[in-house]
Amino acid sequence: MSTPQDDEINRGGVCTSERVRLLQDTTVVSVRVGRGQDLESWSLHRSLLTHHSPYFATGLTETPRRSTLHTIKLPEDDPSAFALFVQWLYTGRIAARRDKLPAVVCHAWVLGEKLQCPAFQDRVMCRLLACHVSEALNEDTVQLIYEISPPGSGLRAFAVDQFFWNRAENTSVPQQIGVAGVMAVVDFNKDLLERLCDNDTVAVNPYEDGMRYMNVLDYGAGKVK
Repeated sequence: MSTPQDDEINRGGVCTSERVRLLQDTTVVSVRVGRGQDLESWSLHRSLLTHHSPYFATGLTETPRRSTLHTIKLPEDDPSAFALFVQWLYTGRIAARRDKLPAVVCHAWVLGEKLQCPAFQDRVMCRLLACHVSEALNEDTVQLIYEISPPGSGLRAFAVDQFFWNRAENTSVPQQIGVAGVMAVVDFNKDLLERLCDNDTVAVNPYEDGMRYMNVLDYGAGKVK
């Protein structure tokens, strides 16, 4: 199975003509993410933010006084995850340093949920799927997924599917979650047991069947159509 290149799975997001049109509005918004020493700030085009995120559209309904920069604060969110959102917002691409994956990608998916931006979530999920073509989930990643995502989310569904796939089919990928790891994450254990009780243990290849985790994008074996 070939691994898709970043430009295959991450292109799009904001098409060129649309981006040019939106950037004609030069109104800028200050977005402050995180707190303390981790605080990071961005100056971003209001038109892009409000076009792609209902969260920002709601928060930016009022026009600030002249010479006053409108500021949005996101103290509870991860600056590295927000940096991926900014990257996608302006380029349509998502690329993260290998040593920060998949934690930052999981946080970015949850951020997309908060910002009500399903297209960004889908791009993030494509990146996560690409990361695990040849690398199984480890216990830390499963723990993180279940700490930050809600029950029934696509992120949790991916974790369960990836677990069954690695154990049942994809023998070339070492399984990194042992019995102790499964039991340590209570909700993950419950989801696995629910699948077993429903006799729904057919191994689904998350990479090949990624459409099941998409919100709006048309996914096909590593490429967003």
